[in-house]
Amino acid sequence: MEPLHPVYLFFAFFISATMAIPQQTASITIAAAPAVITQGPELWCSNGQIAVYTTDCTLGTPVSYCFSQEPPIECSQGFFPSVWHPDHCMEESSCFPLSEPWITTECSNGAVPYSTSTIYEGTLAGGESTVIRAVSCSCPVYQWYSMTLLPGSSNYDTFCMPHSSCPRGMTTSVSINEYCASQPVGVCSDIPLQTEICQCADAGQTPVYPDWPGANPTGCELIY
Repeated sequence: MEPLHPVYLFFAFFISATMAIPQQTASITIAAAPAVITQGPELWCSNGQIAVYTTDCTLGTPVSYCFSQEPPIECSQGFFPSVWHPDHCMEESSCFPLSEPWITTECSNGAVPYSTSTIYEGTLAGGESTVIRAVSCSCPVYQWYSMTLLPGSSNYDTFCMPHSSCPRGMTTSVSINEYCASQPVGVCSDIPLQTEICQCADAGQTPVYPDWPGANPTGCELIY
């Protein structure tokens, strides 16, 4: 048998090489699977609960838990259902009196309304349809918040006080922003650390305001 000619050897090597290249390329393609972002371990919930995959309400980290819808809360006469936050990212239903002090329907002490929110809309015990709205209040730009601890009480009252031109019975004082005073430099770059405000000269008195939003105090009166 005659030995193969060098040309045939080269041709045979070329065919085997060209056939090997697609096989090698295919194996590389299969090995390089695309990256997939997984949802994390799948939850198995019982008793009709559903699995919730979400993120933490403030930190944004992945959170997963089993959830079951609670039946609508029922409140007795004089109360309405709403929610409160007992802990971080938690929300629970509860009954609140219709006369809750934080249900602000109008602004006082020199404040002006800037937004209105609906706290509850539905049917109360007794069958009456009710809409409960609360007004958020803020001091005008030419006034400053003054938190005053009422004598004989643990409650603070908020007054909007002018910066200058204090009315009769008031004196100029300095209010320090306690939050900004405890923060690193730059956190409160656009907020003054302290400002001058008017306050009642007698600690047992409270400011008196005309009956309209944004009014300046006209003087002070004794707290009874």
